[in-house]
Amino acid sequence: MFPLFLLLAERQYRPAIFYFIFIALAMSAEIFLVTQTQGLLNLVLVIGSGLLSRLIPPLVMGYYLVTTTKISEFVAAMERMHLPPQIIIPFSVMLRFFPTVAEENAAISDAMRMRGIRFDGKNIGAMLEYRVVPVLMCTVKIGEELSAAALTRGLGKPIKRTNICRVGFGLIDWILIAVTLTLFFAWILL
Repeated sequence: MFPLFLLLAERQYRPAIFYFIFIALAMSAEIFLVTQTQGLLNLVLVIGSGLLSRLIPPLVMGYYLVTTTKISEFVAAMERMHLPPQIIIPFSVMLRFFPTVAEENAAISDAMRMRGIRFDGKNIGAMLEYRVVPVLMCTVKIGEELSAAALTRGLGKPIKRTNICRVGFGLIDWILIAVTLTLFFAWILL
């Protein structure tokens, strides 16, 4: 439920609804359908519901991290934790890489739709030519541009960077840590 509350707190209602539907279906299948089925169907339900109920929450937390974290705040927090730049720079580039690739992929889809290019599943070569090659080219270009932008902002310099964002723990952070630790110890002890 934790990813659901975080998405709702950030007013990301559509991802929250999709997450709730997927996790509810996976948990329902795991609780009710697995005990009622046998054989191959039982195996498929156990594997499918188990994977979904255990992989979707971390994926949604990753989505939440990528969509809500500002790079300047992330870099300031990592520098305050005294992490080396060899860790900070790749992670800061990565946080902007995935949303940018998603935007480029959507732009490629729009361009293909405007030109009337559709895939019927028969011509794999056309799919590679029209979809995968442009995405790969954009990926390389985006990686280079993001790395250059990070270095331009002084992330690779040995001089300590200054920033104007305040980074630290607030009351909500301490409450979430306390709730998480309480649930973790309750899970271990029970």
